[in-house]
Amino acid sequence: HKQFLKICNSLFDLADSESFTEENALIKIMQLGDYASYHLGTEEEFFTKTKYPDALAHIKEHNHFREKSENFINQVRDKNLDTRKIIIEVAEFSGEWVLNHILVTDQKYSAYFNEHGIR
Repeated sequence: HKQFLKICNSLFDLADSESFTEENALIKIMQLGDYASYHLGTEEEFFTKTKYPDALAHIKEHNHFREKSENFINQVRDKNLDTRKIIIEVAEFSGEWVLNHILVTDQKYSAYFNEHGIR
């Protein structure tokens, strides 16, 4: 989760940077998407391993994040849109999503995972 937030913060930093480029923006958004795929995929493997009963609802939230990330990537590739504005939207959406996901959704499986030997 710390890495998620670190990438979100780096998006804000990039948006304010004098070295901002559309290429750097795309690289950062793709970095966020890649990390999300890794992290969310790992959680989903644990769901399968432990037969987590609320897995489908949880994965639905993951898929929402994945879809939004893909939409943001497509927007950054669109030369007619304001990339700097999109980067800020990505950072805001991702930061809020991750915090909500950690504080609410992930808490639902925490005890279940601990009972099944995952810490």
